[in-house]
Amino acid sequence: MPVVIPATQRPQIQNRLLRHLPEAEQTALLAQAELVQLEFAEALCLPDEQYQHLYFPLTAFISLIAKLPGHPPLEMGLVGYEGMLGVTTLLQTRQVPSEAIVQGAGLAWRFPVSVIETALAQSEHLAPLLRVYMYLLLRQLNKNAVCAHFHQVEARLARWLLMSHDRIQTDELYLTHQFLADMLGVRRSSITVAAGDLQANGIILYNRGRLHILDRQSLLARSCSCYQPLSG
Repeated sequence: MPVVIPATQRPQIQNRLLRHLPEAEQTALLAQAELVQLEFAEALCLPDEQYQHLYFPLTAFISLIAKLPGHPPLEMGLVGYEGMLGVTTLLQTRQVPSEAIVQGAGLAWRFPVSVIETALAQSEHLAPLLRVYMYLLLRQLNKNAVCAHFHQVEARLARWLLMSHDRIQTDELYLTHQFLADMLGVRRSSITVAAGDLQANGIILYNRGRLHILDRQSLLARSCSCYQPLSG
């Protein structure tokens, strides 16, 4: 369960979607939000449930996970401070399309789903912002599916690390080989080999679940062409 942060501890980093709202609308909306601490591997929602809360990450980031019986999970998308969890409420449905798990611990704004639904009905600015974001998220989901099918593990791992690095405020990630394997939908041994090669070449430092990105430019060179940095 996300821990609520006292209202006096306001973050310096802002969510990009909320930041692009007019100041008066942003202030009014945030007055109805809770600032919460999301913990690594915390499940925020499950498929076919109804959204109770929507999240606008700040320093946290979230994986959108697809699962099939008898198969390992596969990450289909990432949501960080550039977006929101629950953008499909724009389609006038509260049904959850995919599992959402916290991949990077940190802060997020949490809204009751009814608050965002009301804002969508009343604001002329929020819906256009969310439509653009939903298009960009669909592009990411599409590219991730193609990448998982055609590209080698090391290139996919490099891309995944770059996408995660884009959404955090430090060069350090906390994760295990098994978690990485689940995110990429591959065997743990494949991650061990790929991460070992990146470490041997001085690109990352990985020890007991702590991964430091040492050389981003070399990571870019190892990544597949599917990587696209955040913009806007």
